[in-house]
Amino acid sequence: MNLFDLLANFWRVDEQKNFSGNETRLYFYLIHLANRSYWSEWIEYSNDRMVANANISLQVLKSARDRLKEAGLLDYVSGGGHRVKTKYRILAPKSDSKLPPYNKTKDKKSNTNSYGKKKGFIHSGSDFD
Repeated sequence: MNLFDLLANFWRVDEQKNFSGNETRLYFYLIHLANRSYWSEWIEYSNDRMVANANISLQVLKSARDRLKEAGLLDYVSGGGHRVKTKYRILAPKSDSKLPPYNKTKDKKSNTNSYGKKKGFIHSGSDFD
């Protein structure tokens, strides 16, 4: 699992789901915890500590993690009591949802230095056309 792939995937999904600030904060806090635990598959963390460290209420925590799970970004197993911690797992991006590369190059055959002639611009050679 690559951190940059996780971040790019989060923002791609965020464009579709429009996550709240609390959901975003929870996800990035879980990434912090995963990194701190050397990317173990499951992270155990109590709800009380999560509420305190993420500065959100318990109800907001529950709804935020449900929404992140629904979006396919994480999985969790809720703790059953006061001493039983919730287990979180950050899910790797699906291979079919890879982002296109940013440095996409144009087809050299279609780029014939028309300088806007095909779009109806008047080309005078000036930089301000």
